[in-house]
Amino acid sequence: MVGAGPVGLMAALRLREQGVDVRVIDEQTEHGLHTFPVVLHPATVRLLGSLGLTDALFWRGRPVSHLAVYTDGARRAVLDLPQAAGISPGALTMPQDSLRQALTDSLRGQGVAIEWNTRLASLQQDENAARGWLEAQVPGQGSTFEADFVIGADGYDSAVRRGLGIELVEHGPLQTYAFFDATSSRAGTEAQLAISEAHASAFYPIQGGVGRFSFQLTSALDRPADLAALSELIAARMPWHQEQVQTCEWGGVAEFRHALATNFGVGRVWLAGEAAHLTGPLGVQSLNVGLDEASDLALRIGDALRHPERRSLGDYDVARAIQWHELLGLSERASLGPRSPAWASRHLRRIVSCLPASGRDLDDLLDQLRLTPSARPQAG
Repeated sequence: MVGAGPVGLMAALRLREQGVDVRVIDEQTEHGLHTFPVVLHPATVRLLGSLGLTDALFWRGRPVSHLAVYTDGARRAVLDLPQAAGISPGALTMPQDSLRQALTDSLRGQGVAIEWNTRLASLQQDENAARGWLEAQVPGQGSTFEADFVIGADGYDSAVRRGLGIELVEHGPLQTYAFFDATSSRAGTEAQLAISEAHASAFYPIQGGVGRFSFQLTSALDRPADLAALSELIAARMPWHQEQVQTCEWGGVAEFRHALATNFGVGRVWLAGEAAHLTGPLGVQSLNVGLDEASDLALRIGDALRHPERRSLGDYDVARAIQWHELLGLSERASLGPRSPAWASRHLRRIVSCLPASGRDLDDLLDQLRLTPSARPQAG
């Protein structure tokens, strides 16, 4: 397992559940990882609950039960987010380091320690095994490895993807977003999505009476992300928050790509998470779908190891490619029907990428919006 972020840890845990020996490496230091609040889709909450992580989710997560959709300043719909029975009435927001720590502790309980400061330097495979060279950050130290399978969950600059010679194809221009964590009296259990022809914005409650504001920027990209900038963006995009925001605890600006790998792997080496795809931050789809990919891929590998005569991982590559073509708007994920509201026709493609769901849960939200989901079978 290359990459010790949430996606890599998920795959490792699923493999250990099946009795598979697993080795996890990451080229970063244990305490050098950037962390920020994340939105966990209802399907992800169910998946983590199935791994026995309910307590960690309960204590560190903030439930989000509804999503209000605004277009052109008007409140158009309030969606009931699908539930994770016994854990959350919908989605959860929580610090990513809490999610990572819960997965790490569970994996440690399975007897697996993460090998930090260890880089995948080379990778080859044949019909019998995957092999390569691991390099420690200490000069002159390294070792060979041989494995039945390799999973690359090592992010945008994936060494595994490069080792396979797989291209990450960008779709559309680079997008810039400003993020603010601010105290707000509206930080209840409702998230908000505001969409216009030019941009999209979102608000999600997080713990401690704080909300995370996310704004897609089209100008003033070098301006400091401070309280003054937040106040101007709220006035222009989410004026219903103007009287509720008191302080800005943190602000930052980041760039995002929409990109998809030409395939998800081959033979004994496979990709999951942001090693294979990138998207915008509002629907948090890359992380959440990546966690589902990790679980799915690990289960397929476990089955292949138990039944060597099969060797194939089924339709993992095809199913995930179809899913991401739809989530990235490269093919149709939803269409207008006779019941669809007029405003939806102007924002159809943008809406799909901004909803905190995938698979059947996404179908549920699209149906609430009176949109017709794609007839294709969905992964997840």
